[in-house]
Amino acid sequence: MSDHETLKAELKKVSAKAIQAKLDLHDLSEELPTNWTSIMMVAQKAYDAYAELERKSLDLKALENT
Repeated sequence: MSDHETLKAELKKVSAKAIQAKLDLHDLSEELPTNWTSIMMVAQKAYDAYAELERKSLDLKALENT
């Protein structure tokens, strides 16, 4: 598998992870004030997932531009 294909596969996995984190954050917001103590943990998970998604996207763009 080429670097490009590997990175695209990783990006797909990270994208699914980010989407799930977004859904978890949305679900938590609908349940408030129940489980309010988990806001920071769930928000951090979503933040980290989207930060990773952005890094992988930029890596893929850089690879495609070389």
